[in-house]
Amino acid sequence: LHFQGILPEQLIAIDCRILLCNTYHLGHRPGHERVRKAGGLHKMINWPRSILTDSGGFQMVSLSKLMSVDEQGVNFESPHTGEQMSLPPEMSIEIQQALGADIMMQLDHVVHVLTTGDIVEEAMQRSIRWLDRCEQAHTRSDQALFPIVQGGLNLELRKKCVEEMAKRAKYIVDFKLKSLRRSAN
Repeated sequence: LHFQGILPEQLIAIDCRILLCNTYHLGHRPGHERVRKAGGLHKMINWPRSILTDSGGFQMVSLSKLMSVDEQGVNFESPHTGEQMSLPPEMSIEIQQALGADIMMQLDHVVHVLTTGDIVEEAMQRSIRWLDRCEQAHTRSDQALFPIVQGGLNLELRKKCVEEMAKRAKYIVDFKLKSLRRSAN
């Protein structure tokens, strides 16, 4: 595993406090079980500071021609191998936990920022339901689970989403401050 031209030591030298790692791609290669067996991303890449993993949801936009979404989750076709990959909210959390992220993002139903119409509210409602499923799958108290607000550019939908997310704040923010302490080092 490499940083495409930059070493962890170089990132530390420029005071990088947190890495963003991609759940979808790491779930494919090298695979979350391989990372887990290596002791997590921190050990595998020798990174002493915080790691944030996305949920894999952004690939709904970046790989939009190779995916479909339904209530169960997202189904992708690998752009590299053609292999099918199902990513329900529970699997997103399982992968992120195996990677050893300090901060995990919920799987949300991502729509392009300029999308309008009923799909925006549908994606927002689904993201709220998926947050509940992510919370059920979240078993490690040393990893924070962050929600993602959906609603497109519609401020009323975004406000509604924030209100629903706030109702769930007890399990979203109930984690040890390990990741914040790690970033301070």
